[in-house]
Amino acid sequence: LASAVRTANIAAKVAGNPAIFDPALAQALSAWQNPPIKVSITSGVSSKPQNQNILSMAQSSPAMMIQFAIAGLLTAASVIVNERKTRALQRLLTTSTSRFQILMGHYLAIFSLIFVQFLLLILFGQFLHVDYLRLPLATLLVAFVTAICIAALGLLIGVLAKSEEQAIVFSLIPMFVLSGLGGAWVPLEYTGAAFQAIGHVSPVAWAMDGFKNITARGLGFNSVLLPAAAIFGYAIVFFALADRKSTRLNSSHANISY
Repeated sequence: LASAVRTANIAAKVAGNPAIFDPALAQALSAWQNPPIKVSITSGVSSKPQNQNILSMAQSSPAMMIQFAIAGLLTAASVIVNERKTRALQRLLTTSTSRFQILMGHYLAIFSLIFVQFLLLILFGQFLHVDYLRLPLATLLVAFVTAICIAALGLLIGVLAKSEEQAIVFSLIPMFVLSGLGGAWVPLEYTGAAFQAIGHVSPVAWAMDGFKNITARGLGFNSVLLPAAAIFGYAIVFFALADRKSTRLNSSHANISY
């Protein structure tokens, strides 16, 4: 309105006729109905209406899924510990089975358990209106690499633990630390920039980003590529550490340990 008034004043002064003011004002106001330049704003937030309960479940569903997958590593680690205590591992090494095959056997077993658990919980979350299947391939990719990463962590715990007590400690501490830092308890969006940066040291934060980009933020497939790559990087590190530690296996000695 102020711009239209100034335009009308200029027109009246140039024409030298104050009577020009009213028609010039009307013409300027009419011109604003169809401006020559328009700004279009698009948002990364899904246009689908979401209530607070659905957004809350979009946080809690992947958070609990990831946290208790890590807690479940206790059982997987205990299997390796018990094999060592009962000398089943030593007897297995007297066969033609290589050390790496034993390692991969345990790894694939842990991975299968976690991945199937993820699939079941994703379907259950979809039933509760957490829209995992909005981009099924993206959800499957995040679930797959997260299961790979957690399985590698479970293998490392099993290799390091020398008793059931150590297996418990080595399983619960990562669950609390990684989940707490990674935003499984409190969304990282509610924290400061420094804590968000520290939180992304945890692979849980990247997994949460991947799942929430799909279910809460309404982003596309490309939004999960960076989180998936970060999680896969952690998986490589965990598996490499487990493999390095397992090189202490030596079938020529009576007392064999990972």
